[in-house]
Amino acid sequence: MIFLGILVHLFIPHHTNNHRSRVLHVDALAAYVLLFAVFNFGVRALHNSMPDILGYATDIRVEQLLAGTNAKRQSLGLPTLSLNSKLSAAAAGKAADMLEKNYWSHNSPTGSTPWDFINGAGYRYTVAGENLAKNFSTSQAVIDAWMASPTHKDNIVKSGYREIGFAIVNGKLNGEETTLVVQMFGASNESIAAAVVTPTQAPIVQKALAVDEPAPVEVVPATAAATTMTAAGVTLRPRINIPTMTRDIVFVFAGVLIGVLILDAWVISRRRIVRVAGHNIAHFLFLSVIIIAIGFISRGELL
Repeated sequence: MIFLGILVHLFIPHHTNNHRSRVLHVDALAAYVLLFAVFNFGVRALHNSMPDILGYATDIRVEQLLAGTNAKRQSLGLPTLSLNSKLSAAAAGKAADMLEKNYWSHNSPTGSTPWDFINGAGYRYTVAGENLAKNFSTSQAVIDAWMASPTHKDNIVKSGYREIGFAIVNGKLNGEETTLVVQMFGASNESIAAAVVTPTQAPIVQKALAVDEPAPVEVVPATAAATTMTAAGVTLRPRINIPTMTRDIVFVFAGVLIGVLILDAWVISRRRIVRVAGHNIAHFLFLSVIIIAIGFISRGELL
């Protein structure tokens, strides 16, 4: 009976809770915010100490990115792009530079330009460009995100490109464990292979940057048991995937709150209870909390 009374007090409008489910009281918002903060801190702490058990699952491969990019181009009647080792070296150098100098930008803090990166890899271009992505878990998710962004899509479907290169690298950026994906586009002209490309010759590209460290980067995984690294991609398989776990917890939380909101409205309507304070504002606040909580699920970012 005591347990039943607690459930009624928490979830059903009753005289013991001033005819508002306790979990819907405005002061409960502070508890939810605190719980999310503790949860976020706890997940980070456990991940740092046990990355092979609690981590971010990743399966991004060059062949999948290449196939996905070319599939989008073919669907528009454009020629497919061939994988170029120099552009891939430029992409790897760009990824290494971002991790080494700790920046997330198309231009490095030291002023490196798109043409420095690509020229540094020995690729002599007539047109070039770059797409960046981080914190995605699959190759298809990266391609879909790029295609949903007009400027990134412009690079993928640019008719002037003939070759492409990729780098997929794990590391820490701004204190956060990150999977970087660098996509370099280009078209070269062998007749000007020895020429020096000046800034006035450089094409205007929506998304482009350069690398000054052309050598491919070898990434050492945190634990060999949980991680498989190859030159063609990055695969991480922790026992518990943090985004999946977070999504499930948030959906359960959101489902409970929405269910209680519906139950609250039904009980109040059936009992014809008139509240002194309106409940619209409180409901809006709780729905806002749900939306913010769902925002914790998304990790992907483009540049």
